[in-house]
Amino acid sequence: MDQIDRKILTQLQADSSRAHAELGDLVNLSASQVSRRIARMQQDGLIRKQVAILDEEQLGLMVEAYISVTLGSYSRETVAGFHRRVTALEEVLDCCATTGDSDYLLRIVTRDLKDLSRLINEELLGHGDVDNVRSSITLDVLKRTTSLPLT
Repeated sequence: MDQIDRKILTQLQADSSRAHAELGDLVNLSASQVSRRIARMQQDGLIRKQVAILDEEQLGLMVEAYISVTLGSYSRETVAGFHRRVTALEEVLDCCATTGDSDYLLRIVTRDLKDLSRLINEELLGHGDVDNVRSSITLDVLKRTTSLPLT
């Protein structure tokens, strides 16, 4: 990956809907050269996918919470069952295994607190695998980006 690839990736992270000709103008390449480079970076796995970023509030998703989860057991069956269940929940945007006081950190969006309560009590707790849940509700988002640092 060279500096031009980095410039292309920076532009794609800002707006992946741009035409290749427009990207070419921004990085001083022809549209066909931009297309070839993007295809190569997709094939190499640098670009996993291109998506639309939606507005949570306009979609009625008014509550965002971070939930720390500690499992009660670390048997393969318990861990696999938790993984299956949590990855199937569309409200869970991110689920990361973590170090520290808890085992997982989940980022969740729901319509309201009632939906969050239902998700915690019915989907996370009550299955015999989760020992502890701690939630923190987002009051305000100061920074959110999907752009990776490329410098």
